[in-house]
Amino acid sequence: LWYLYYHLYLKYHLLFQCSDKLKIVASDINEGPLLKAEENLLKYSCFNKIKLEKADGISNINDNTDTIIISGMGMENIIKILTQDKSNISNVKRLIISSNNKYEILRFKICNLGFYINKEKIIYEDGKYYIIIEFIKGNSKYTKKEFYFGPCLLKNKDKLFYEYYLEMKNIKEQILNSIPIVYKEKRKLLIKEIKML
Repeated sequence: LWYLYYHLYLKYHLLFQCSDKLKIVASDINEGPLLKAEENLLKYSCFNKIKLEKADGISNINDNTDTIIISGMGMENIIKILTQDKSNISNVKRLIISSNNKYEILRFKICNLGFYINKEKIIYEDGKYYIIIEFIKGNSKYTKKEFYFGPCLLKNKDKLFYEYYLEMKNIKEQILNSIPIVYKEKRKLLIKEIKML
C-alpha cells in the first residue's frame, strides 16, 4: 500500500507506472484538492484504483502501508507529519520526500527516525528546481557535507547538480549583500554556507 500526502498529482504518474496489485491512498487535509483529484480520477477512468481520504497528515495510515510519499510543502510540515505520531511509520519501509526547502535539516531529521538515503534526484520543471529523496528503513552515517548536498547527489554530480547549487550560491550572495554589516552573526553563518557552495 502506498500512501500519498498533499501532492495528489503524483498519483497519475503512479497509475501508469505500477502494477494493478498496488493499492494507493491519496490524502489531503483540504477539501479542494480532493475534489479536483476526484474529477481527474473520473476523467482518466481510474477512480477504482486510488482511494481518496481527507486526513491531517498520515493520521489515517494503516499497518499495511510500506511507502509514504510527501511532496509540495516545507521541511517543518513534513517532519511534523512524520513525527506527530511515530507509531504511524513503524511499519513503513520507504519514504519518498520532496520538500520546498531546508534539505540538509530534512535529511538529518529523517535519518534520525531510522531511515537511510537510498536515492536522490534533482528535477527542473517550469523554472524551478525540485529535489526528490528516497529514504529506506535502516541506518547509515553521513558527514555534514553529505547532509548538506546529499550523499547520492555528490556521487553522481550531473549537470542539474551544478546548475542548482550555482543558483543557490547566487541567491545566498544576493541575500548576504542585503544584510547590514551590523548583523555580524547572520552574515557569518551565510558566508560559511556560501563557501561550502
